[in-house]
Amino acid sequence: MEFFRLGCRTLLLLPCAAEGEMSKRAAVLIASRVVALYLFCWALDSLSYLPARLVLIPHWTSEALHSYEMLTLEATVLRAVAFFGAAMLFYECGPRVEAFLLPAQKQADAE
Repeated sequence: MEFFRLGCRTLLLLPCAAEGEMSKRAAVLIASRVVALYLFCWALDSLSYLPARLVLIPHWTSEALHSYEMLTLEATVLRAVAFFGAAMLFYECGPRVEAFLLPAQKQADAE
């Protein structure tokens, strides 16, 4: 069985259909992993705002400011968790993700 290689190092150990060709399943897997990497980076970006928000907690003086900042803090954590969850879903590349990235031939012809 051939594997997709980039230079002298194996990139993802994805089986290829023939020399120099990549199967649709392997292409969908690569696309899914790229989307997962993008979402993972976005989750890390969301988490990078947490230290600044946590340092400001003792400085919240009014009740309105406290409510607003707590809501913002909770939304940041929820957003990061959602991005991590979506990244894990796309990294696994299950049948639903594969159907999303590579629609069935009937659907592609109808559009």
